[in-house]
Amino acid sequence: MEIEKLLSIILAAFVALFIVFFQYIYKNKERSQLSYWLFFFRFSTIFLLLLLLINPSFKKNNVETIKPNLLVAVDNSKSIKFNSQNEAVKSLVEKIKENSGLNNKYDISFFGFGSGLYPLAELNFEESQSNLSLPFQEFSKLYKTGLSPVILITDGNQTVGNSVEFVNYKSPVFPFIVGDTTVFEDIYIGQLNINPFTFINNQLPVELFINYTGSKPITKNLNVYHKGTKVYSEQFQFSKAQNVRTASFFLKASTKGTQFYTATIDQLENEQNTQNNSKNFSINVLEEKSNILILTSIVHPDLGMLKKAIESNKQRTATISTILNFKGNINDYQLVILYQPTTPFKNIFTEINQKKLNYFVISGRSTDWNFLNSIQSSFSKKASSEMENYHPIFNINYPTFLSADIGFSNFAPIEDCFGDITFSVPYHSLLFQKIGNIETEKPLLATFENSNQKAAILLGENSWRWRMNSFVENITFERFDGFLAGLIHYLVSADSKSRLNVTINPIYYANEIIQISASYLDENFNFDNRSKLWLTVTNEETKFVKKIPFSASNNRFVAELPTIPFGEYKYNVTVENQNNSVSGSFKILPFEIEAQFANANAQQLKKIANETNGFAFYNNEEQNLIDYLKKEGSFKSIQKNTISKTPLIDWKWILGFIILSLSLEWFTRKYYGKI
Repeated sequence: MEIEKLLSIILAAFVALFIVFFQYIYKNKERSQLSYWLFFFRFSTIFLLLLLLINPSFKKNNVETIKPNLLVAVDNSKSIKFNSQNEAVKSLVEKIKENSGLNNKYDISFFGFGSGLYPLAELNFEESQSNLSLPFQEFSKLYKTGLSPVILITDGNQTVGNSVEFVNYKSPVFPFIVGDTTVFEDIYIGQLNINPFTFINNQLPVELFINYTGSKPITKNLNVYHKGTKVYSEQFQFSKAQNVRTASFFLKASTKGTQFYTATIDQLENEQNTQNNSKNFSINVLEEKSNILILTSIVHPDLGMLKKAIESNKQRTATISTILNFKGNINDYQLVILYQPTTPFKNIFTEINQKKLNYFVISGRSTDWNFLNSIQSSFSKKASSEMENYHPIFNINYPTFLSADIGFSNFAPIEDCFGDITFSVPYHSLLFQKIGNIETEKPLLATFENSNQKAAILLGENSWRWRMNSFVENITFERFDGFLAGLIHYLVSADSKSRLNVTINPIYYANEIIQISASYLDENFNFDNRSKLWLTVTNEETKFVKKIPFSASNNRFVAELPTIPFGEYKYNVTVENQNNSVSGSFKILPFEIEAQFANANAQQLKKIANETNGFAFYNNEEQNLIDYLKKEGSFKSIQKNTISKTPLIDWKWILGFIILSLSLEWFTRKYYGKI
């Protein structure tokens, strides 16, 4: 307690004593026992009142020891079990859990990963995919302060996601490499680059890389098949020095729909792993291209971003033109993007409304909202002259078409005039506004329809930053471009009344979960969870037929197929008692993708260890790993000292004693007739 407070309490006692002394003792010739009791009650009341005003407190030092995080990420995929390393992995996890030295030094958290990351409850090695970069992406979000070293227990074989070599993680990584690291002679098809969409009769470029691990010179043939027919062949020579060859060729898209291809490289003599000698891929052949017009009256980085993102999908062409210089025919375009429209946009906007063309408005600092409110009747905004930053929040219940959150909560804000927007037509928000720390359900990006005319509006400029944010997060533009592609696909779609939409992967591997998602809207284009959707899957060769219902979940219909034999299947999604259906095809390959790896991939794991100042450990080095982490001095506990002030006596207790003292004095006086 501070000395000033202590002196104040002593002074309060003297003041109370002085006042009561003159009331009951001084010049009081009839000093009885009653006088002393009244003296005591009154002294208590005055002293407690003064104590309530002083509010004495004492400081308390709270010392908290914060241990460094140790994150253990365990590969729970099938490749661990295929290579007979499941028991070794379980043994290492148990040793880490039970080691008292590690637990005393670190705050240890265990995670499992495959295609996703989750707190580790049980190791079953049933994940059908491995994403080695995902743990580091998620850990960077969850553990932003201090060092958080990672023990990565894996065989290093990755089937999905970004390469772990390019992960930008700020803390040391200690890979524990399980499996046989012996390098056997092998030839396999590695990376394959292809646009999954093309147009009918187009020549589609294909690029694939063939890797050879061996020492003697060999000659092998690469063959590409479509429906059992060879459509391309090329011969390559390999040696120890020339161990990577690139095949670049074109495939003609002559049939509409999903087309399946298989690329195969000849096997080596006595090759142990032959499953990686083939690579399956698919192409969705479309019938027509989409032309998009971007009209503007200003120069802005958003314009270049829109063009690049749109044209990343080869079936789309984007043309940028200033509104004053545009002399073309607006009918040549399936979508018009109006960037920050002002009065010169009047004639174009009038023509768009008359011809019921689809459009996309993007507003910002230069937007003339008085003009925009007057030229159309679907929406209006009471815009002020003040600017506001709006952070995006993804609407997981958006029903119009299937979309995904690409990490919008971590994106930079966009800027627009402050004010609320109102709609006179039904609309759906794909993104909500977050102003400061307040999340709202006000639209930031919304879509709507009016008399068979589709439209969208984005309330803010500087969305080019979103594309850069997505690239920094994922080391690729694909996720952002894919999100925008979904929006553009909806807007350019000729059938504005397509109420049933289906999402499915064209290729699955054996024993992989086959999940099909669908979105169905009622006549007012609201999600209709009362409807019954059915999935019918058929294989014409084997006469296999399976019909299962969809279940509604989060404004989506989802159907999961049980394990079915490999082969090529056709699917048909129908709505019960409605004339709506969507058909397509998919293929199940006869092997599991995780089974193609016969050895551990140590090279990329050693690289990430070196880049993060960590070390790689191998089988039978469990104790070396544990001993190193116990002795490592870089990871130290931090003592956090918090000083808190605690009242000497709770004011409620003081108030209670005051009331008690006054009550006792009053009853005593009443009893002895002093009142």
